[in-house]
Amino acid sequence: MVAVSERGNETGRVPCVKVLEPGWNTVRVLGVCAGMGPVLTCPWGICIDTDGNVLVADWGEQHRILLYPAQGVGWPIITQGLSSPRGLSLLPDGQLAVSDSMHHCIKIYQYKASQD
Repeated sequence: MVAVSERGNETGRVPCVKVLEPGWNTVRVLGVCAGMGPVLTCPWGICIDTDGNVLVADWGEQHRILLYPAQGVGWPIITQGLSSPRGLSLLPDGQLAVSDSMHHCIKIYQYKASQD
């Protein structure tokens, strides 16, 4: 799978993340409906874990990291301590690296795909 972000523009497009399957068909559109999780304001960094969960750095208004599970409704997993998160990477040891552009650093968080 591949995920791409659309940050929206003046022509009325809504910020979202599109998840594409190998034939380039869109299989999911994330961040546009509050009933399916947080609405995105400015998605930037994206990564997909081995279970198909999509993580999104949303740096627009709320400076947060969101998790959209492969099945079900998404939720914020990091909501404090970031200022303009731009890039995401899942590390081999299970941690999540987040580039924090306004703090000029990379922050490392323990990652787990549950609400425990």
